[in-house]
Amino acid sequence: MKRALIRPEKCSNCQPCEVEEQCPMKAVFREEANERPWVDFYRCSGCLTCKTLCVSGAIEEICQPCDGRGRMGW
Repeated sequence: MKRALIRPEKCSNCQPCEVEEQCPMKAVFREEANERPWVDFYRCSGCLTCKTLCVSGAIEEICQPCDGRGRMGW
């Protein structure tokens, strides 16, 4: 399964964050307003819309195998 991962070393911590605001699955969050966003893998559908929205290029595509029942094998 494809998922998005935000690389903190590349994230510019934009205010507002287009990725956070426009993710169709609402999978991008911040714990606090001044902290960098992160992706909730349980909400992320793998559409990678975020990758095109991120002006910093901080979004990376990762692939993780499923456990055979459509769940992530973390």
